[in-house]
Amino acid sequence: MIFISQISRAIAALAGLALGDAFGAPYEGGPPPEHSIRETGYFGLNPIMYGQFTDDTMQTLSISKSIIKCRYFDEYDAIMALIHEFDRDSQFYGPTSREVFGRIKNGCAPLEAAQTLFEETGGGRTNGSVMRGVPIGIVYPPENVRAYSIAASRITHFHPVACEASAAFNTLISCLIRGDNLPHAAERAYNTCENHDVRERIISPEHFPLNPSMDALDTLHATLSIALHAQSFTDAVTQAVMLGGDTDTIAALAGALKGAEYGLEALPREWLQKTEGMNEVIACGKSLWIMKKD
Repeated sequence: MIFISQISRAIAALAGLALGDAFGAPYEGGPPPEHSIRETGYFGLNPIMYGQFTDDTMQTLSISKSIIKCRYFDEYDAIMALIHEFDRDSQFYGPTSREVFGRIKNGCAPLEAAQTLFEETGGGRTNGSVMRGVPIGIVYPPENVRAYSIAASRITHFHPVACEASAAFNTLISCLIRGDNLPHAAERAYNTCENHDVRERIISPEHFPLNPSMDALDTLHATLSIALHAQSFTDAVTQAVMLGGDTDTIAALAGALKGAEYGLEALPREWLQKTEGMNEVIACGKSLWIMKKD
């Protein structure tokens, strides 16, 4: 059995997310590709995105930097960090985050906007909080990660399904970084989850069709299903892209899981070299690992 250090897993979780995001970005919103994609390049619906990641990684870095600055997850600092990044580059953000940020800018209390949106419309079930949760999984151990994940989701996505999907994904990351295997990590996520629909997708993912939508539960389900069966990091992110739909987010999350499972050495060196911003991503991964709470 090959030993993989926790720091290698932590860095690879964050770097794997960024690589998957950049790899899937050119195909975001489109149908499944006609041919298998095995390497980055000028392809897909958005060829301008070659070697660049989207708000999936940008938001993840915002949460990472907030945790590093505060030394723990602080809800107010995190939401303000997300708004700051949104104002810098808003082109990729989803409908829930946009609505929450707009309400805050129009005077709503920062930590009440998402709850108000949910109470008024039932909205907030999209996958925005799931895609940015890797730093929570790195820093907090399995016994604490759910509570922090719920809090982190609720700053923008208050819907209980989004909260539980985010908590489940972060539990997977937390367990994998600390040396667990993916089936056991999924069992831990199942046992701590308090939503029936989310629990069903975790324990029996094969019983449901994969749907690469922006729904938080669909995203968790597709990501976990791919990660459980893929034999390598590359296989996981390419399978995610082959689903079509929300390719950047599903590839990002699948990349994070396989990075946390296999460590930094499993990530393609050429991809790391070609993707913009990887030095910052790797530096954040190292800092988060140093700060972990167990």
